[in-house]
Amino acid sequence: MRPKRAKAYKKVMQFYQQNHGFREPYQILVSPEFVLEGAAKKIDIVKALEEVVGGRVRLFISHCGIRDVRTEGPNRDSAIATSKQFEKRRCPHRTPIAGAECTGEIVGPTNQHNYCVATQDDELRKKLRKISGMPLIHISHSVVVLEPVPKQAKEESLEQVQVKMGLPELERKMIKTVKTKARDAKAALAPRKHTKAMLAIRPKDTQLRDTQQTVSLEKDGVEIELHGCAVSRRGVFGYWALVVCTAGLAYVASVWYPGMYARLAMRPTQLAQASYIRVQQGDKQLALERVTASPSDGSFESGFGESKERVECNFTNKTELRAFSFRHHCFVFCPTFNAFFAVSQWKDAAWTRGTATQVSGLSNNVVVQRMRVFGKCNIDIQEKSYLQLLWEEALNPLYVFQVASIAIWCVEEYYYYSAAIFVISLASIGSTLVSTKHTARRVRAMANYVCAVRVLRSNVWSDMESSELVPGDVVDLAEPGLDVVPCDMVLLEGNCIVDESMLTGESVPESKVSVVSGDHVLESIDVAAHTFDPAVSRHIVFAGTRIIRARKARSSYPGFSSNSAQPFRATAMVLRTGFCTTKGTLVRSILFPHATKFRFYRDAMRFVWCLAGIACIGFIVNTINLHRLGVSPGEMAIKALDLITVAVPPALPASMSIGMVFAARRLRKAGIFCISPSRINVASKVAVVVFDKTGTLTEEGMDVLGVQTVSQTLGEFGELQTEPWGLENTSTMQYPGEDAKVGGRGLSVDVALATCHSLSIVDGTLVGDPLEIKMVEFSGWSIDERNTTSDPHETPTITACPPQSSHQDIRVIVRCFEFAPELRRSSVVTSDLNGRQLAAYVKGAPEVIRDLCHPESVPKNYDTILNTHTQGGYRVISLAGRMLDIDAAQLLNRKSIECDLVFLGFLVFENRLKPATASVLCELRDAKIRTIMCTGDNPLTAVSVAQECSLIAPGTTVFVSHLKRPALCSSDGNMFVPLTSVEWKESTGQSIELDPVTLIPKSTDPHNACKTELNRPYCLAITGAAFAYLERHAQGTPAWKHMLMRGAVFARMSPEQKAALVDHLQQLGYISGFCGDGANDCAALKTADIGVSLSEAEASVAAPFTSRVSDISCVVQLVREGRCSIATSIACFKYLGIYSIIQFTTCCILYSYDVNLTNGQFLFVDLFAVLPITVCLDRFEPFSRLVPRRPTASLASKRVIASLIGHTVLTAGFQLAVFAMSASQSWYHAPEPATPGDPDSTPEKGDLNTILFVFSAFQYVFMGVVFAIGPPYRQRAIRNYAFVLVTVSLLAFELGVLLGPLPGLRSLFGLVKVQVGWRFVVFGMAVANFVMCYFGERVVFPLVAAPAAKMCRLARLVFTGRLSEIARRNSTKGLIDAVDTDTELSGARIKPSLWTYLGHRPGRKEYKILAHMHGLSI
Repeated sequence: MRPKRAKAYKKVMQFYQQNHGFREPYQILVSPEFVLEGAAKKIDIVKALEEVVGGRVRLFISHCGIRDVRTEGPNRDSAIATSKQFEKRRCPHRTPIAGAECTGEIVGPTNQHNYCVATQDDELRKKLRKISGMPLIHISHSVVVLEPVPKQAKEESLEQVQVKMGLPELERKMIKTVKTKARDAKAALAPRKHTKAMLAIRPKDTQLRDTQQTVSLEKDGVEIELHGCAVSRRGVFGYWALVVCTAGLAYVASVWYPGMYARLAMRPTQLAQASYIRVQQGDKQLALERVTASPSDGSFESGFGESKERVECNFTNKTELRAFSFRHHCFVFCPTFNAFFAVSQWKDAAWTRGTATQVSGLSNNVVVQRMRVFGKCNIDIQEKSYLQLLWEEALNPLYVFQVASIAIWCVEEYYYYSAAIFVISLASIGSTLVSTKHTARRVRAMANYVCAVRVLRSNVWSDMESSELVPGDVVDLAEPGLDVVPCDMVLLEGNCIVDESMLTGESVPESKVSVVSGDHVLESIDVAAHTFDPAVSRHIVFAGTRIIRARKARSSYPGFSSNSAQPFRATAMVLRTGFCTTKGTLVRSILFPHATKFRFYRDAMRFVWCLAGIACIGFIVNTINLHRLGVSPGEMAIKALDLITVAVPPALPASMSIGMVFAARRLRKAGIFCISPSRINVASKVAVVVFDKTGTLTEEGMDVLGVQTVSQTLGEFGELQTEPWGLENTSTMQYPGEDAKVGGRGLSVDVALATCHSLSIVDGTLVGDPLEIKMVEFSGWSIDERNTTSDPHETPTITACPPQSSHQDIRVIVRCFEFAPELRRSSVVTSDLNGRQLAAYVKGAPEVIRDLCHPESVPKNYDTILNTHTQGGYRVISLAGRMLDIDAAQLLNRKSIECDLVFLGFLVFENRLKPATASVLCELRDAKIRTIMCTGDNPLTAVSVAQECSLIAPGTTVFVSHLKRPALCSSDGNMFVPLTSVEWKESTGQSIELDPVTLIPKSTDPHNACKTELNRPYCLAITGAAFAYLERHAQGTPAWKHMLMRGAVFARMSPEQKAALVDHLQQLGYISGFCGDGANDCAALKTADIGVSLSEAEASVAAPFTSRVSDISCVVQLVREGRCSIATSIACFKYLGIYSIIQFTTCCILYSYDVNLTNGQFLFVDLFAVLPITVCLDRFEPFSRLVPRRPTASLASKRVIASLIGHTVLTAGFQLAVFAMSASQSWYHAPEPATPGDPDSTPEKGDLNTILFVFSAFQYVFMGVVFAIGPPYRQRAIRNYAFVLVTVSLLAFELGVLLGPLPGLRSLFGLVKVQVGWRFVVFGMAVANFVMCYFGERVVFPLVAAPAAKMCRLARLVFTGRLSEIARRNSTKGLIDAVDTDTELSGARIKPSLWTYLGHRPGRKEYKILAHMHGLSI
């Protein structure tokens, strides 16, 4: 190897060593085509690879790779000899695949095993280059080459180094921007060679730089690209010339494809000079927005991003404020970064330094500048006029197609039919306009809110409308007229209680407290985030929330009270306004719901295009036939185009939403509200549902069972005290080594119950956490508010008075530290009325409180009693306390107070199940829908509740995870711990545990091993700590996936971990649902495919579905409606598709004689037969119970395709048979021109027209009956009374037309009299067609679907020449040649037969494969 190349390779490997942990010997995964190429070039692969990486190597090859080496290529023997030097690597899949593809699967998405990959497959290399830390090797011109480090990997590595150095994110972005500009400047100064052609196209290369930008809208969960554009006069002229030349068709096309206008009339330009911004997502253009420019007076000082040390963007007097708006996101151009930033990321430079708006408020010029950027403080949705809505609706492809169809029908003189369709289209458009306008007004009424507020500006308090507020304004919350908060604000002075049910669905009022100097709240606020950290949220008053009470207080924030004439205030500073607020996010999610990637919607348009293809074939065939008959060119064109309108029914695209509309209406009647109707169909495929416990599976308000106090003499727990008077004399003793002042003497359990809470009193009623209300009620103490000082303006203090007590027994809550999810505890500091005796009381999770207590104060039987209560399904909260030194108490922070505690006892709550919980979970389990509990409660309590409600099936062994805490951190501080540091122990204490790697049960006591227990079905209960550990160290491993498949209970989970769990389940292929109360579960509800929030609100930002039903029965109702909706949509699609085939066949036969159906016939078929049947098919209600088999959501599934093909053959075949049989009769007269030599004069009336119309009319009705399938997803057809009435009426009418002596009807439809005996033959053929279609739909087509699909796949393999390769791979001999007989290949010892292989679905979801591997039910 050349020294220069060796030096370059050495630098590459040093990069991977330093940044990605590669070490000698390097693990190189060799792909089979690399081995074959090396054999062909006669390269010593082992030696060459050692030279390339510059060190020792371990070479691996997969079993699939071995098979490919031994079965392919002319250099097979040499390649086999080389591959014998490699170690075998087990494949991660079950069925054999190509060696290169197998190599990619082994590497995985992150290359966690640090493989170097040697491959010749271009597609594989292209895929692996996207992985950071992926050394790639290939052979080029007989030389083994190590690819250089990708530019993206270098940038990511540099960014990781900067993160470790502590550089803020915006400083990292600035460094990256400066480097990019320096590189561009260097490139611009370098000499270039341009051809004249290049100079003509791009006169200045630098003009094309900085023309685009990628922006991530985290609140909406999308990533968009911004492209700078400027108007091109030539392009605009060319566009409108094209519109005129095409008679407006080009304009219609530009409406359907928005990117067309931008490409024709715009030219790319730099973002700094762009007059328009083209917003794209991938290759799809979303919008073309105009950039507005306003002058800046230099008072708008901004910073963007999330870091504490922000790079500020100062707008000088010479700088314009350039901005544009997209979907109510406002973007401002920042000259510092030469990029657009969303104003939702804006943060005042003073806030980053921890200071709020000045005491005097904002100045007028600052307000003017901020008003230009942020706009009015109002969520004002501009309603479109009826004319605008009409124009947009009229340009819908469906109506454009109908207009073209009406024009064709008018030319053919189908005036009545055209008029009827026109009236129906107008009625449909009018209905849509009224519905759209009503919805817009309803959303606008919900969003639009303006009230009077009192604002501090320029040191003057003034009254104004809330729409005039801007970020940084200081508002008086105690103003009597302020009931609903108009924007997101941070509380600076005072405190308040608010109702946030409009946003979160949580009906429990929330207490908000003002910021305290030194808490660094303002610095830590991420204004761009959708939600705030709980430690920050307690200071934030959100827009749309109702103020229950606002109370003035002396401010602890520096500067506010000292210089103000008003010593007591309740003020807040505006953080976000308009659509930047949390309420604005809710409204935007309603206006612009996420596009649902559901297979049904994708297949629907494919199906329409298939019908269009059939129509084109018919167009060509009939054009040739009509030309043969001598039809004039104009008439021939009209008839051929008319055939397209027949083959593609205009109502077909709309039919996929009709069933969804009826389902949404039924759900609304049941108290389930939906802001994303497309999710209803997605509910049909739900395979797993995750439930919160408290308030979802169990009752919201729990009852106190009692208090387990500590016996001071025995050092153990005493009896469970179920009455409050048993707690009066439970003062604690002093423990050795404690100071008398700070010891445990004087602490009391009843005082802890009465004071350790954050409740408030509003109008004489306790307001707050229902759990704390129950606790206080159990104590028997009364809670009141009173002034403990002589100052009448001082904020009242919460006091607790024991029953029948003296004045001296009253306890005052001095300080309150509310419950923090990350700490899992809350605490208070109390004193007597004189302030002489201070005590701290803490309550929280038992495992947390135990670590904070003196070991001597913890009873000996702590674990035994705790397990007894939790296994009994009770919720347990630990109580502890300590006495405080009076002088030092006010100086202590929360961490100093909540330590060295004395354990007081257990507070035990009864966790009662809701009445519907057990039955609903059993129904879901019977339907093969997996159910999981995800809660923040104790794991043993959760397991007990899960067993009680049958979420865990009877007879199932439960293993609970235990994390080995001492082994978590190594001596050097690295968080690398082997997987065995998580233990899985049986929940009831039996001598069984799980192997930490394989998760297979084993006995801990070999002498008492019980085979029965080892062979029982089992599940897992995972704690939040174990979940976080495994997520970090074992994600993607078989053990991790096995844990996700076996997990039934996830306990002590934080809100973020709940969302992560749902996301990991989705990665396994699950369509997931989550049901919670909408408060702490917001993230999980939005992450799930189907999120159901149990709330009183009609809509919340938490979830797409909100249920007023307080139990989980709404989940079953939603799944049933989803299954009914998707089954209805597919039935309508099939019916309308077959209807178009029937009419297409009829018209094709008639066109062969240059005749067609009459006006009356078309009217009857489309308006009085097909339309009522379609509407009635959509009115089927869901079946009463769920079945294990989920409905198909694909129109391209085997059963649907087999059904469509089968019915097409039967209906078309019977029509042709009736035609042939009629033509052979002696009385039959074929259509002939009225004027000899003029085929256009052929009359429509005749035997052929009459027979085909009557027969096809019966087919339309009978096919409606065929597709009226009821169970298992819909009610029986006999229960759909409208459908029965329509069907019977149509059949009676058609029989009257066929058999009855009704000359008026025959004249109306343009029919002729047919021989009486033949009428019965026609009806008999129709009945025979119905019987065969009915039997085929329910029996034959489902049976032949799978074999037919296999035969089609076999034919494709034969056509592509891959059959011999597949057969060889699936033979026993091929298996023996590939690997040794005792080696497991892809998890199976026996190869599938060719016929079985043909039935394998390549896109089978991973969770189904894992369930099959581990013997679990899907």
